[in-house]
Amino acid sequence: MNSPSREENQDSAVNITEKWTSERKLLEAAQNGDQKAYGILVRQHQKRLFRFVYGILGSFDAAEDIVQEALIKGWEALKKFRPGYAFYPWIATIARNLTYNWIHREERKESLEKLQEKGYDPQSGELGPFEKLLDDEGTKRLYEAVQALPIEFRTVFVLRQFEQMSYEDIASFLKIPPGTVDSRLYRARKLLMEALKDIL
Repeated sequence: MNSPSREENQDSAVNITEKWTSERKLLEAAQNGDQKAYGILVRQHQKRLFRFVYGILGSFDAAEDIVQEALIKGWEALKKFRPGYAFYPWIATIARNLTYNWIHREERKESLEKLQEKGYDPQSGELGPFEKLLDDEGTKRLYEAVQALPIEFRTVFVLRQFEQMSYEDIASFLKIPPGTVDSRLYRARKLLMEALKDIL
């Protein structure tokens, strides 16, 4: 395979620079109260943000609500956004914190319900609109197994496998050492292999 020419490398660098400059301009406009500029930023990142949150939660409705809440909170907190940083990691951090809060609330709620009702089953038999698209047994089993992982393993697995983030980017995003990313990812994969051994 031929390596990229100098001209191709320069074109790629120009595209990245133009994209970065464009995002910075949108951010500056949004920070000055331009809702249309913020709307463009939202459209550019909303699908990726949803994929990230859904990967952790496995619930279409909850992921949709959290993404909407994150985008609203992002708009409200935009004055605090520091120029020179990329928008997605910042808005994804807001979404991640909201996701963790949702999980903790649900865990507390589920614990109370289990105390109140012996044999309570929190799982609904009815599939939502997004789950219907995943109506393949192997895919459903994978998502169920991912949701069963401890949250620290689940988040690293989603960022690596679904978001295709590098170890260094995950470490930076979660503010943990790269070695911790490696060990958590190893543990997540081991737990998933065990959970899915009958279909692998």
